Amino acid sequence: MADLPLTWEELRRREGYEASGDVPEELLGLVREEEPPKREIRYIDRPAPSERSADDAPTVEGYRPPWVPRSYLPERSRTPQPRTVLHHGERLEPSFVYAPDELTIYNYRSYPWGCICKVTTAAGLTGSGVLIGPRHVLTASHCVDWGTSNAETVQVHLTGTTAAATAFDTVTYAFTQISGDPTVTTLDEDYACLVLDQRLGDAFGWLGVKTYDSSWDGDNVWWSMGYPGDVASGLQPTFIRNKNMDEDEWDYGSGRAMTTSADMMKGQSGSAMFGFWDEGNPPQSVPYAVAVMSAYGNVWLSGSENWCSGGSDLTSIVRQARDENP
Repeated sequence: MADLPLTWEELRRREGYEASGDVPEELLGLVREEEPPKREIRYIDRPAPSERSADDAPTVEGYRPPWVPRSYLPERSRTPQPRTVLHHGERLEPSFVYAPDELTIYNYRSYPWGCICKVTTAAGLTGSGVLIGPRHVLTASHCVDWGTSNAETVQVHLTGTTAAATAFDTVTYAFTQISGDPTVTTLDEDYACLVLDQRLGDAFGWLGVKTYDSSWDGDNVWWSMGYPGDVASGLQPTFIRNKNMDEDEWDYGSGRAMTTSADMMKGQSGSAMFGFWDEGNPPQSVPYAVAVMSAYGNVWLSGSENWCSGGSDLTSIVRQARDENP
C-alpha cells in the first residue's frame, strides 16, 4: 500500500503544538518580534481661497545629497529574457510579462532615479511612489489602505528582491481617502503623502514639487518612474520620458485631473510625473514632481484614457506633511 500523506480530514482533528522553548540568545538578532508601527491618518481640510496666504507658494524644494551623483538619464538595464520551459518536448510560455519598448528598466541610484519607491499595504497591494522630503513619500491616495492602522511598507529603489532601504509610514496625509479605484469625483484628488519612521531622504535625496500650470498642456517634457506590474512582475524600476499631460478643461478647483500620453499599468499608480527645470548659476537641471499617475480607462465616457492627479492641493499636502513632520 502506498505511503500517502495525511488527508485534510485526518489533520483537522489534530491539535497543534505549543512552542517548547525560548529563542536562543545568539539568534535573537535574526528574529523580528516587534510589530510594524501603526499609522495615524491626517485628513486635511481644504482652506477657502480667501484664507490662503503667501506661504502657499506653488513650489516645494527638492534635495540632492552631496555624495549622490546627478544624472539626467538613468543607466539602462537589460530586459530579463524569458526562460525556456519544455514539457515532453513541447515549449511552454512562462507566466511572466516583459517590458514593452516604451518602458525602460534601469538599475541606477543616481539622483533623482534612486528616489523611486515601491509602496505595499499590509494586505499586499502595491503601488509606486517617490521620496519627496527627508522622510516623506508622495503616492496615490488609492495606494493607501485607509481601512486599517497597519502601516504601509516603503522600499526605496527595489530591484528584484533587494531594496536600497525599507521603512514604514507612521502618519499619512490626504485630502480624500480613496478606497478602490478613483472615480469621476475623486480623480483630481488622488494623492497622499506618507511620513516614514526613518529619514531615508537624507540618504537618497528627494524631488521638489511644483503646481501644474495649464500652459504646459501638450508639451512632451514629462518623465515618470515606477513599478508597472506588466514589467518583470513589478519587481524592476522603470522610467518613461517625453510624455505630455493635458489638464481637464472642466476642472476648476485646487485639485486637478490631467490626461497623459504616458503608458500606465497597475502598479504604476502613485508614480510621480516630473520634469527638470534649470536653476542656479551655473544652471543645474533640478527635478520637480507636478502630478502622480492615478487611473486608466473610460473615466468620462469618452474612450479609454490615462489620467494623472495634481493641482495646488498636491503641493499643499506635501508642504503641510513636511512642515508638521520635519
